[in-house]
Amino acid sequence: MTLLPRSLRGRLTLVFSAVAALAVGVFALALTVVVEHAVWGPLDAGLAEEATTLAALLDVPADRLEEAVRTIGEEEDLGPGKFVRVVGPNHHVLARYRTVPPSVAAHRPKQLAGLRLVTVGKGHGLHRVAWAPGPTGGWVVLGVRAINQASLCRRANVAIGIAALGLVALLTALAWAVSSRATADLNRLAIELETIEAGSLDHRLAARPTAEVNRVVDVLNRMLGRLESAVTHLKRFTADAAHELRTPVAALRAYLESAIARATTLEEYRAGLVDALEQTERVQRLGEDLLTLSAVESDATSLSRATELVRFDELVHEVTESLAPIAEEQHRSFTHAAPTPVTLRGVPLLLKRLVLNLVDNAFRHTPEGTPIRVVLSARNGVASLEVEDSGPGISAPELSKVFERFRKGATTGGSGLGLALVQEITNRHGGQVTLITKPGGGVIATVILPTVGIPSS
Repeated sequence: MTLLPRSLRGRLTLVFSAVAALAVGVFALALTVVVEHAVWGPLDAGLAEEATTLAALLDVPADRLEEAVRTIGEEEDLGPGKFVRVVGPNHHVLARYRTVPPSVAAHRPKQLAGLRLVTVGKGHGLHRVAWAPGPTGGWVVLGVRAINQASLCRRANVAIGIAALGLVALLTALAWAVSSRATADLNRLAIELETIEAGSLDHRLAARPTAEVNRVVDVLNRMLGRLESAVTHLKRFTADAAHELRTPVAALRAYLESAIARATTLEEYRAGLVDALEQTERVQRLGEDLLTLSAVESDATSLSRATELVRFDELVHEVTESLAPIAEEQHRSFTHAAPTPVTLRGVPLLLKRLVLNLVDNAFRHTPEGTPIRVVLSARNGVASLEVEDSGPGISAPELSKVFERFRKGATTGGSGLGLALVQEITNRHGGQVTLITKPGGGVIATVILPTVGIPSS
């Protein structure tokens, strides 16, 4: 179980406060050491100098030693209450100035290898004491009352502690204010997102002043765009299916009801079932075209993963060979030319559907016996597929609308989605498709697609 707060603002403030407290604590500790050194340093230097000076005089005559002790003891520059005691190697007191306080005598070190400075006592009886060993044995103890220095250090430490706590509190408040301002954009963004529903996916989030939040806004806007596109495709598919399936389903029902109500002979029943079968096939084709068109329009990611290198000339040859029997049955001259190998990167099933729809469109909208020619060529990194017929052609007003959904010509039987699907597949493969009417009659449908060069091994 984590002890961190759940809100981002609380976590940022807590982390920043912890880091600030650590940094301020280290700085306060260092400042305390500096202050103590500044307070005790001059006193320690004076005590050390006087103690070592007297320690060097242990071997001089007693009168000179006593005079030196008295002279040093009477100096008050280091502080009040100075005391001095000089002890010889045989532990006899050689000279003294004032009485050594009992608390100081009780702290005499058992072994004194060098100069030693200590603070002894408390309150009014607090002393700073220097112990210095003699060159041939014995020692010197010298000290002064240091209540002023201790009080100064104590007051400085309290001031540093209060300042450190105040600084940490100030930095914590600053961190709270900064994190509140940083998370305010996120809160406003969340509120704005809550207002977006399925019917308002065209709404886009406003740009934010901070780069990080603005990046989130850009990602969310792109996601809203994809959602809007997906919902639009879904609505369009639903509307198209409901609109276009109504007629064949109604016709299918009418044929079945007529066959049930009126047919009395086997031939009449058979004719009704044939009509129903034709409408069923029409519904099936329409459903397949709708599903294919919807998938091509909306699922670009899956299509990009399904791409591969495709020999387009072989694919065109396969489609024309499969349609040759239909052309022969309709007494058409159906020719195919692909002089050079052509390689594309795309989805084989969709490219095959593209060719099939173009040729099927020519078959449906030209009378039987009308010649149809399919020509594939490649030049300068692009492939050109032309499906040419010699039929009646398309009028100029109709030519601008041939790629619209459910746009049907004079003939019947199609779903009206063939050329719309051709255009969508072509666009998904980075190409373009055009239809033109020849001056003498007939239509040329041209698809331009980028090719892929295959390096020679």
